Amino acid sequence: MNDNAGRLPLIDPDSAPEEVRAAFAKLPDVNLFRAMAGATTLYPPFVDCLAGLFQDLELDARTERLAVLLVGKLSDCRYVWRQNIVTAKSVGISDAQIAAIDRGDLTAFGPKHRAALAFTEDCVRNVEVSDAVYAAAARELSSRAIAELLYVVGVYMMICRFARSGRVPLDEKPGPSPYAS
Repeated sequence: MNDNAGRLPLIDPDSAPEEVRAAFAKLPDVNLFRAMAGATTLYPPFVDCLAGLFQDLELDARTERLAVLLVGKLSDCRYVWRQNIVTAKSVGISDAQIAAIDRGDLTAFGPKHRAALAFTEDCVRNVEVSDAVYAAAARELSSRAIAELLYVVGVYMMICRFARSGRVPLDEKPGPSPYAS
């Protein structure tokens, strides 16, 4: 993967159409969102969906961010991995937990996180989660939290594909966490 040769133009928020400019205000100003904004018809509603993931969900923020890191890792998406380390740390995920995700070591987590991460991995690798993995997740998470986890995994799988296929260049430094704003 070549992180320096972007395929898509990076849209300047100041020269974007009004609805795209308004969408830019909802998330950190990073290259990924500048590239995604090239789809001016889809970017504003997508940002609303993505920003919704940073609101209070039944799925707690730590579980959600661990899942996002794992999606980035399994998708070999350096952009998503690097940016979401910042976001993960902002919700209390430790360097040791980040390193465990990087190694693929789910045993480093308690039952709830282990079940959510196994669910995430099965979903990324196989699309349909097996009955055994689903049952393990259902013992730790409500059906609403599982549905939210599916949204998180699906959205970030799409983001990884966008970043990789569009060869979105890494930002000089990762942007701030949306949780901090």
